[in-house]
Amino acid sequence: MSVAGTPLNGAAEQVGRSVVTAFAGCGKVDFAYGQGSVFTGFSTESDLDLVIIWAEDEPPPAASRPVGQLTDAGSTPTQFHDRTFGLDKMRVSGWEVDVAHYPRTRFDSWCALVRDGDGWQQEEWPQPLHAVAGFVHGVLLADGEREGQAIREAMRAPAPRLIGKATGALAEQLPGYSHALLDCADRGDEWLFHQLAARLVRHIYVAWFAVEGHHLPFPKRLGQWVRHLRLNEQGVRLERRIWAAGTLHERRLAIVRFADHVLAGDAANGREGG
Repeated sequence: MSVAGTPLNGAAEQVGRSVVTAFAGCGKVDFAYGQGSVFTGFSTESDLDLVIIWAEDEPPPAASRPVGQLTDAGSTPTQFHDRTFGLDKMRVSGWEVDVAHYPRTRFDSWCALVRDGDGWQQEEWPQPLHAVAGFVHGVLLADGEREGQAIREAMRAPAPRLIGKATGALAEQLPGYSHALLDCADRGDEWLFHQLAARLVRHIYVAWFAVEGHHLPFPKRLGQWVRHLRLNEQGVRLERRIWAAGTLHERRLAIVRFADHVLAGDAANGREGG
């Protein structure tokens, strides 16, 4: 079974494991996993998103990676490489496969940031919070020394510092955003309204998922994540009202009510920021 959604496509898992096995000849793999829509059971038609975590300080050079022997005849792979990241895009057994390569030091830095309540405040790729969520909800494809499983168990629930920082910052910033959105709505400044709203709503999502006991995944198919993780029904209703709102004033009110709900849930759980 996949961690989320429907049963994992057996053919996809088989292809994923065979690809990881082929790459294992390039160096020491600490662990590897599949993430994304197919591995979470949300889709049977998306690309296979594989992540390999290498023990070395740098992923294997592009020339040493077995892309040529894996790629289906008639298709052309593409590769990227630098010190902290490598990427191979290819077609394998009819599947579009993306293989991302990271050194263990970079992966560990994501986990450390998220444990300390950070890794979500700035726009970056990959965002550490999303990377941790993808790992936690993914499927381990190689884990010879069971390090990956141990890390996943330790990271499965959000750390108290993540919940505290997300909700604390939201409580501090909400009044200012609320007033700014009201001003935009009064002036009819749709573009500026939605620029500000996007920042605030993203922040609310981080806090909402954390308060509910989950790391926020990458926003693709977020509605399916909400249903699968069975987030609080009142919160789900309030979140949907944001997107159903017909005017800027209605949308602002829906956003503020959603944020208030998340903060009230945090207070009910007896958590403190910090």
